[in-house]
Amino acid sequence: MAEVLEGIVILDFTQGMAGSIATMVMSDFGAEVIKIEPPKGDSFREFPASLLWNRGKKSVTLDLKKQEGREQAQQLSRQADVVIESFRPGVAERLGIGYESLSEAHPELVYCSITGFGPRGPYANYKGYDGLVEAKSGRLMSFAGQTEREGPNYASVNAASHSAAMAAVRGVVSSLMVRDRTSQGQKVETSLLQAITYYDMYQWMLWQLMIIDPENFPSDPMLNMQRAPSLQYLPARTKDGQWIQLANLMERLFRAEIHAIGLDYIYEDPRFASAPMLMDEEREQLREIMLERIQEKTLKEWMDLFINEAKNVAAEPFLSSRQALDHPQMIHNGHVQEVDDPRVGPMRQLGPLCSMSDTPPGIKGPAPEPGQHTVEVLSRLNGTQTKAASGNSAPMPLYPLEGVTILDLSTVIAGPLGGSLLAEMGARVIRVETLEGDWMRLRDRGAAGNRTMAGTEGLSIDLKTPEGKAIIDALIPKVDILMHNMRPGAPERLGIGFEQVRELNPAIIYMYVAGYGSTGPYSHRPAMHPIGGAVSGGAVAQAGRGGPPPPDTPLTMEEIKEISRRLGRAQDVNPDPNTSMAASAAMVLSLYARQRFGVAQYVEATMLGANAYANADDFFDYQGKPERAVPDAGGFGLNALYRLYQAQEGWIFLACPLQKEWRVLCDAIGRQDLLDDARFVNAEARQENDDALIIELEGVFRARPASEWEMSLTAADVGCVQAEERAMFHFFDEDPHIKENGFTSEVESPRFGKFWRYSPVLRFSQMQSKAGPGIQKGQHTFPILGELGYSKEQIEDLKARGVLDWEEP
Repeated sequence: MAEVLEGIVILDFTQGMAGSIATMVMSDFGAEVIKIEPPKGDSFREFPASLLWNRGKKSVTLDLKKQEGREQAQQLSRQADVVIESFRPGVAERLGIGYESLSEAHPELVYCSITGFGPRGPYANYKGYDGLVEAKSGRLMSFAGQTEREGPNYASVNAASHSAAMAAVRGVVSSLMVRDRTSQGQKVETSLLQAITYYDMYQWMLWQLMIIDPENFPSDPMLNMQRAPSLQYLPARTKDGQWIQLANLMERLFRAEIHAIGLDYIYEDPRFASAPMLMDEEREQLREIMLERIQEKTLKEWMDLFINEAKNVAAEPFLSSRQALDHPQMIHNGHVQEVDDPRVGPMRQLGPLCSMSDTPPGIKGPAPEPGQHTVEVLSRLNGTQTKAASGNSAPMPLYPLEGVTILDLSTVIAGPLGGSLLAEMGARVIRVETLEGDWMRLRDRGAAGNRTMAGTEGLSIDLKTPEGKAIIDALIPKVDILMHNMRPGAPERLGIGFEQVRELNPAIIYMYVAGYGSTGPYSHRPAMHPIGGAVSGGAVAQAGRGGPPPPDTPLTMEEIKEISRRLGRAQDVNPDPNTSMAASAAMVLSLYARQRFGVAQYVEATMLGANAYANADDFFDYQGKPERAVPDAGGFGLNALYRLYQAQEGWIFLACPLQKEWRVLCDAIGRQDLLDDARFVNAEARQENDDALIIELEGVFRARPASEWEMSLTAADVGCVQAEERAMFHFFDEDPHIKENGFTSEVESPRFGKFWRYSPVLRFSQMQSKAGPGIQKGQHTFPILGELGYSKEQIEDLKARGVLDWEEP
């Protein structure tokens, strides 16, 4: 079978997780990825994760500081389809491998740049570590209150890198689609700072509404972020001291959970009759009842019940990433595969990003040694010819996915946000909701829909009626992708199963955004948002060294409630958006497969797999692999050189994880004596004496305000920023860096009027991205059904008969 990117050559100049994962994905899907490294190799080879991130690639070592190395890189670029780099702004141009330099000789080249903070502005040259981006932007404040102290709290999952990696895949592949039609390449840009915005699901909107409409939105959204987890998303301790994540957001699932754990009687009590929607006092009373009940059985007893009998209950144990490699559904889906690595032996690691029925991806082998393919690849330079143009001459479209239509029948976040990401790229996304509307509309007057449904069009239909089904049947032949996230069996009952849809449109791509998957031992089970965090290891990593105590530790109910609260806060908002990123990349890959090879296929991405990718710094195992670094009990960070410190005023985040950065730091803070201290002489010694080094650096950083440390250390090229002590939306609303880069956009909706939203994560040199607002329920009923031939009278009649619904502005 063909692979999506078969025959595509990519030069990879990136270092770090975002670029490395993006090119790893493209290698899995058939591209020849040539990693260009300095003579001593990529600095990130210091970390075990490089064995995963570099798999399937070829390695060429070039000295870009020398003229010969630069010329060889330029020559290789003429034989490539794609160049992708993660240099700080201006560096690539100075090395002669920037877009302007390379595209002059090779106008079909697709060039992708991933920066930390964006291409311009006061922070453009700051180092692009996740910790720096998340501290500076205020993202770390979304974990404030996880521990007992005040202030920002470290974020363990590298969500910015995951989001940026998936954005790069979308940007590169969509640009290749356009290039093949137009014979024109272009530059596509993204940054970790932009990528992290998709994890502020709607606090940015609530804050604006608090100003616009204080009568209906009186509370500070930061208080919502730090409250105790809801009853629906309850971490609980079992009889044998293990912890389980209950995740039953919908009322029907919550009632199924209450029934399964034997608490049906609560609905006879007037205090709990409306559970789970309760006032504070009653909610806390029921929380304690539920926590007491879960302690009556072991983890195995509960999971046996939920898997085999109570099949409508979403629940999973809290696992580490290493434990997740043994999860039966992970293994069944191929999310865990074995690669024989010549350095460490058999290595279990992440499988490909998604499955495709007709153009299946596959791992191309272990990571190479630095320079392993230098001779082979450079031998191609004899008589270098620029890669031939396609010969096509269609005009450049306004948007990368212009002309693509997606029919979205998914719900809540994972699917809808994935569709919204493609709407930003110009796809027409038609969302189909129930008559009641999507669950995200139920709180705060639907404010969250301004993220999950942004830029889409909407219908509200009863699909169980013949008339509602007829509308869907009429839409299916007109769309390119049908997407849903229903459990297996439900699509067939509604008449939108894969084979049913293919009968109506043989050219359609069928995208299943699954919780667990379409087949396998857990496929029948529901999988709401926290399930991905619990299974993948993300939540346990976020809980850190202050996480659940050993199973045999005696705990009072108050202690159990506090640990439950902390585990709930550790889940944050990562798992669902992590899934959206993977699903959106999978859809763009499938569109390119259809364009290249004429295949319209079944595509599946899962919450389990997507969250494994978000934890790609640890989602692998081999004999002797070091334990994952997790934050300390205070939520400061991973170690002395990658953590938060309290300054004389405010907080800083220090990021110096590489060996070469250690000397620079000591010189910059005037502590050259640390270089000669036997406790800190190398990485191993510093790890053994981490607490002592923290004490040394705490004393240093308390001497000056955070703002001064940022200025002086960044001037010395040390990774250090003042950590924002307000929510991310304040930073994006007020900071000049944001305005200079255009990282927010003004939009207008019928309900809320004008407001700003985070701008799309991708910027194209020859095309545009599109920022839209959320939609009201059924907002586009008349124009969409009008295209299908329905008259105004027919549409109004369907509403009167309960087939359609819409809300007035």
